[in-house]
Amino acid sequence: MKSFIHPTGFVQAVGRNLYDGKGNPLVLRGVNFGDWFVQEFWMATSCVGDIYKTNYTQKRALEVMEKNPNLSKEQILKVQKVYIDHFIKEEDFANVAKLNLNVIRINFSCYNITLDGYQLNPWFFKKFDWALDMCEKYHLYCVIDNHGAIGSQNQDHHSGNDDTFDLYGNEKNMAATVEVWKAIASRYKDRTCVACYDLLNETRSAPGKFSGKVQFDFYDRLYKAIREIDSHHMIMMECFTFPTHGVHPKKYSWENVCYSYHFYNLTPFLQRFCLWTYKFMDFIKGYDVPIIMGEFSCWKKEKDWYVTFSSFEKKGWSYLCWTYKANNYVFKRTSFMNDKKKMWGLYEIEQEPVNLATATYEEIVSAYEKVETKNAHTTIIYDAFYHHFVLKDR
Repeated sequence: MKSFIHPTGFVQAVGRNLYDGKGNPLVLRGVNFGDWFVQEFWMATSCVGDIYKTNYTQKRALEVMEKNPNLSKEQILKVQKVYIDHFIKEEDFANVAKLNLNVIRINFSCYNITLDGYQLNPWFFKKFDWALDMCEKYHLYCVIDNHGAIGSQNQDHHSGNDDTFDLYGNEKNMAATVEVWKAIASRYKDRTCVACYDLLNETRSAPGKFSGKVQFDFYDRLYKAIREIDSHHMIMMECFTFPTHGVHPKKYSWENVCYSYHFYNLTPFLQRFCLWTYKFMDFIKGYDVPIIMGEFSCWKKEKDWYVTFSSFEKKGWSYLCWTYKANNYVFKRTSFMNDKKKMWGLYEIEQEPVNLATATYEEIVSAYEKVETKNAHTTIIYDAFYHHFVLKDR
């Protein structure tokens, strides 16, 4: 890659390459802070009843807490803050930096960036300000990821709401999502540690279907709204889940954008073959934008981690694994994605989820205060990262 001759101070996409604020070639490599602002039932420290029968979602959690006679409205707000304050602390940003990684993808949803789905939440932005301060302190970039849009962009549990698919076609929800991104762009337009804005996570064209034109048209609406405020930051569009689910950026005349794929080999085929398939599909589509693997995992297959690192690096793709830390209590006991055979975090805790439908305020606080990384253990995923990014560079 050649250096870009017009540095702007911000990460930029030029052709199929990324460049840092000084115009030097850049490859982002890092982790997701999954389960921080968006808990997911299979790795959460919370449940909403029987963990084997009722899936936790943020929407369901709020509903059961509101019906819990042990909790006041004020306490419901407090316990959410307790969890977020303890799950990720300054030491976690330091841990990422010590692994010689340079980026964190931070996932939020409408259930914390807003108070009611529409009114922006000042506390969230103060907490996110702190997260970006930590990124700057430890020389890390941040990908700001809208994991759960108002109305849900996919009707998947990880959007915070698996009850509805009510973003596209609902003007109130689409307009509110535009306002969310305008607020983010207004607040962070000068923060150079922000690598890019990830507009929508794993968005679908319809429930159970992959992405397509319907959400790329909405991406264009979001892109234009952001560009009225922020002309500097790179904007990420996700092609969920294969490269073939994208639309060529020339159709929309976008500039300074990247595309993102998520890579999970849930097939019986070898990792090398599946990686080759992704690269071949990307080559055929010829998008001419940088590619960031926004999520991927190789679970307990240690050799596959090294194969995957090497494959992405040879292609010049940036990549972030899912995820930094997980609670393995639930997925060791359920059949979600055959999770009994999987491992998700560089760090793992094993903690029985607290039942938000029946627990007292004190019980919830006690459970949430235990989710700090000091109570977790490293895994073979951590070992793979350490060997590849720390020992390899010595």
